[in-house]
Parts: sequence; C-alpha cells; structure tokens
Amino acid sequence: MDNRKSESEDVGLHTEGEQEKEVVSGDMNIEMNLDAIKDIRKQYKKIKRYMRSSIYTVAMLDGREQIVSRLLKDQEDNPT
Repeated sequence: MDNRKSESEDVGLHTEGEQEKEVVSGDMNIEMNLDAIKDIRKQYKKIKRYMRSSIYTVAMLDGREQIVSRLLKDQEDNPT
C-alpha cells in the first residue's frame, strides 16, 4: 500500500489574482505562476504529440523538420 498523503504539508496555494503556489522545503522558498506553467505544459504536450505523428517521421526522413531540431539546438547552445 502507498501511505503517502495526497498533498504535502509544505505546499500552500494562494488564490489572490493569478494563481501562485509557494513551495517551502528545507531552505528553499519557491513561488511559481501556475498560469504560466499551464501555457508551457500545453506547448510541451503539443510538441510531444507532433513528435509521435507520422508527419514528424516523414519530415525527419526528408530533412525538412525544423521545430524540434531548433529547440534541441537552442538547448545545446544555452544549457542551464
């Protein structure tokens, strides 16, 4: 059985204006804008769906694929 709680005690949700989640863990205090994370998640899902499609496979074989290649190149140039 899994004895974990569904929500951690360290996580607080603020509902004023934009949604922000404050995570306090040890010495870290992080605030995140949940609306911005939703937009990033939508883009990520759209790109992953594109990568599973046959259109992506054909573009890779033809050498015309630019969307994912550009993202990978940007990541190589700017590692964080």
